[in-house]
Amino acid sequence: MMNKIFTRALLVCTMAASMASCNDFLTIDPEDKPVLESYYTSPEALRSTTMTLYASKTWSNFHMNFQWKMDMINGDMYYTYGDEGQWYFGSYTAVNPYINEGWKGLYNVILFANSIINDIPKACSGTITENDIVKATAEARAIRGFCYYWLAEVWHDVPVVENNSATIASGNFKLPRNTQASVYRFAMEDLDYAVANLPSEDGDAFRLDSRKARALRAKLAVTMASHKDYGYDRDALYKKASDDALFVIENTRALTEIDYSTLFDVESNNGPESILAIQCAVQGYSFGNARNTAWSRSSVIADQTWGAGKGPTVSLQQMYAQNDRRRMWTYMTGGDYYPMLNRAGGGYTYNLVSRDDSGDVLEDKNEMLAHVKKYIIGKGADCDGNVGINQDAANNIYLMRLADVYLTYVEAKMGTATSTSDATAMKYYNMVRQRAGVTEEQSVTYEELLRERRRELAFESQTWFDTQRYRYREGDDKALELINTGYGTGYNRCAMFVNKPGVTIDPTNENDRGSYHVVQSTADWGQYDPINLRAESFVAPIPAAVSSASPSLSAEPVDFYAAAE
Repeated sequence: MMNKIFTRALLVCTMAASMASCNDFLTIDPEDKPVLESYYTSPEALRSTTMTLYASKTWSNFHMNFQWKMDMINGDMYYTYGDEGQWYFGSYTAVNPYINEGWKGLYNVILFANSIINDIPKACSGTITENDIVKATAEARAIRGFCYYWLAEVWHDVPVVENNSATIASGNFKLPRNTQASVYRFAMEDLDYAVANLPSEDGDAFRLDSRKARALRAKLAVTMASHKDYGYDRDALYKKASDDALFVIENTRALTEIDYSTLFDVESNNGPESILAIQCAVQGYSFGNARNTAWSRSSVIADQTWGAGKGPTVSLQQMYAQNDRRRMWTYMTGGDYYPMLNRAGGGYTYNLVSRDDSGDVLEDKNEMLAHVKKYIIGKGADCDGNVGINQDAANNIYLMRLADVYLTYVEAKMGTATSTSDATAMKYYNMVRQRAGVTEEQSVTYEELLRERRRELAFESQTWFDTQRYRYREGDDKALELINTGYGTGYNRCAMFVNKPGVTIDPTNENDRGSYHVVQSTADWGQYDPINLRAESFVAPIPAAVSSASPSLSAEPVDFYAAAE
């Protein structure tokens, strides 16, 4: 099945998209039409095209070069070098290359979705029924709505491109930005359509169905409800979100029956935890999950590795109780043992510093005394060849998973209040904690919910969006205080480990965490003084490559629906 997805992605890339234009987030090759008309003659052919909505190749610019930068800006992942490091400092500008990759990547997925929504109905013939077309359209609209949710949270005001072909045919490329509120409305209309028209289940486990679309809609609804200044019926939106999330929870395997330790391995691809995931395979560059390369600590545990300088921030490390089972599957630190890594060497024990038999350093410590584990599955020899040598591992990348739905339900039941002790909300909140092996609670505040979400969803590019919702509810100042104090831990993102004063580090004590301590200033021999994000960091700039080609994007945003109404 996955081979079909990736083979089909290559064909549809040729048929549906040309990214060589100055308006590359709009461009569709006009030669597509005759190819489409001669191709879509069976339901199987139509479904083979909608497969590409999930393929790593379709999402590659987004997930390889942009998505995980959200884990840096929210202060979960430490990395300070080059253009990537700008995300850690919150100092990115319109010329940061990853800004452009994220924008282009999301609009590329929208391009594919638009091609299905607008072009497929006219091209279908033969045995394809109206019901087949409606299901394909609903699938594409669900994906498109999700992409617009992301765009609205990262850039806020963005162009709504409803029909690439019609826009190009008109010759009018002077698209304005549309207001965040109207982008939300457009995304909600897409998701409402998907919920109403997708089947209750699908034979392909990777595909969206009506249940999964309700999960996506719940996330959008709580985001919209977080805004105090858009004139929304916030109670109605929170009710919509809670109804959707509860439906998903009650019609999915219980979270406590799903093993957290294997969630990010190939064996859990499209399992009961997965709501929406990018489908990855060992098929070459951009066809697989690049995190195994980008985040792995060293060549001891990976065939390719760029992750030596990356790690969980001090503030993230402080979030986990000692008995939290999620911790060692989220990040590695002193003494952790992983039998599935470095199998040829008998497994992998994480040492702050590891040496070979001659005493030479094989792996050195980083400033966090820890490295990322989530999504790291080792060498090809460790996992039956499910890691390639072109940044292409076969473990899928979650865009939304079941635990997020549980916690979204809690947020929706809390609504505009600052805490909840609702029995059903606490049942599902505590099921997340039960799986983690930590104590249950009788009530939860909004800030505590955000901290639980951070523990559960670290390195999944979710925490930044949680911070945005907190900001919509409470304002810039409180959101900045939350993020600049490490979610209330007191550790700014500048915090790092250095040698304790008076301690000489040598092979006898280099693996003793007691030999090091945390500092938060250059006066204490740290690399940085406190790194405080500003309100401007909450909204990414339009990429310079895009705004220079489309100056209209620099004008004030307009309501997408204003002209029609």
